[in-house]
Amino acid sequence: MTYIGQEESGVISFKGIPYAKPPVGKRRWKAPEDLDPEPKRIEAFSYGSPCIQPVDENEPSSFGNQSEDCLTLNIWTRELEDAKKPVMVFIHGGGFIGGGSNDPLYDGKSFVKRNDIVLVSINYRVNIFGFLDLEELGGKAYADSKNLGILDQIKALEWIKAHIHLFGGDPGNITIFGESCGGASVSLLMTIPKAKGLFQRVIAQSGTVNLVKNEETAKQIGRDFVKLTGARSVEDLLALGADQLRVYCDRLMDLYQYKSEIMFAPTADGKLIPLNPYQEIENGCAAGIDCMIGTTKDEMAYWRLYYPDLDDILEDYLNQQLSIIESMSGIVAAAAQHRIQAGSAGPYQLANDILFHIPAIKFAEAQSRFASTWMYFFTWPSRIKGLGACHAIDLPFVFHNLKSGEWLTGKEPPVTLADRMQDTWVSFARNGNPAHPAIPAWPAYDPDHRSVMQIDENRRCIRGHVPEILRTKKCTQKVE
Repeated sequence: MTYIGQEESGVISFKGIPYAKPPVGKRRWKAPEDLDPEPKRIEAFSYGSPCIQPVDENEPSSFGNQSEDCLTLNIWTRELEDAKKPVMVFIHGGGFIGGGSNDPLYDGKSFVKRNDIVLVSINYRVNIFGFLDLEELGGKAYADSKNLGILDQIKALEWIKAHIHLFGGDPGNITIFGESCGGASVSLLMTIPKAKGLFQRVIAQSGTVNLVKNEETAKQIGRDFVKLTGARSVEDLLALGADQLRVYCDRLMDLYQYKSEIMFAPTADGKLIPLNPYQEIENGCAAGIDCMIGTTKDEMAYWRLYYPDLDDILEDYLNQQLSIIESMSGIVAAAAQHRIQAGSAGPYQLANDILFHIPAIKFAEAQSRFASTWMYFFTWPSRIKGLGACHAIDLPFVFHNLKSGEWLTGKEPPVTLADRMQDTWVSFARNGNPAHPAIPAWPAYDPDHRSVMQIDENRRCIRGHVPEILRTKKCTQKVE
């Protein structure tokens, strides 16, 4: 097999490589299938289309060409053949609603030009195409429909493990990383037996296994969708065109209002995904998988881009999120207790804690008993008023695509911070430890010492929970 890519400034890119059969026609809402024997020559010059999705002004992938034929991946490398370079596989965010690997923020050229690794990014099915429960309507043949996006990710990882040596990568040294629902995805993959052995390390950015829904919620969303379309059978749904389905997806999201932010989360079905992913992590299901996990200080500020009145509606917003998300009662109780003790239980900070900070801490506590685990806290504030250290602001620094991320960071964010941050991610991918000479000493996380690296223009490691309200120890020391 010969793959034809493009070389630029010492980096060779291969874009739009298919990793499964197109999920179109009768394969719509079915598990991904292995490719037929491939042609001897594949030209990989252009990104594949992202999945059909609603247009979103903050998701560049939602503009331009979309397609149900979306199961493709992209590779950046410096050299080919069996060079055994560390492999990093990025799974994009977008709330399981949208997004795609063609977002300029995720372009891998800068990443691989600075660090001699092999970088891969993937597309997978989202929204009604990837996470819609149609089993009641279609029977067992559609039992997978609720978690197709996760099955797509696994299929992509299978392809990568089998083929990445052709692009200079080491199939025995694969790190998966993702942000937001991508962070939730990589965390969930740690709990799924079907994904066992497909990766060795995980970096979860602003998302973890709390982002799942239960089966009854999934079934109800499926029923509501079918009712909106007027379909009486799966055949009726298969007869609808992609543009019609996008319209019905929009209507379904309108019906669920703020719940639409998380309504397409994967389903904890007890088959593919454990009924309680946290419990599985606590039981050691991911023993031996090194993990780095973290959040940003002001995660919720990102949603001011969608809701200018966020502070006024946040209590209702948060309540609706919690009506979808499974296994959150313990996290809610912990967040409420911390806030009450601090004399501050406002909905903004409570939402940050419940949806992001405490789930990450709980995950780190559990995984640290079975594998090396590191925790970070990103605090550099955007230069755009009101965003602070918001959700997704870490991405331009990780990918070193600062120009593409100025809509989040503001003008001219610090290049040195991008240097240190990307080198940290790569150091972890190389050897399972994020330490490198440009950052202070960073001990692994454990429940007794709770060492957390604060990432900003300064360089420090904090002992104790962060943010301050969650600290369990009074000593906060700067490490030079």
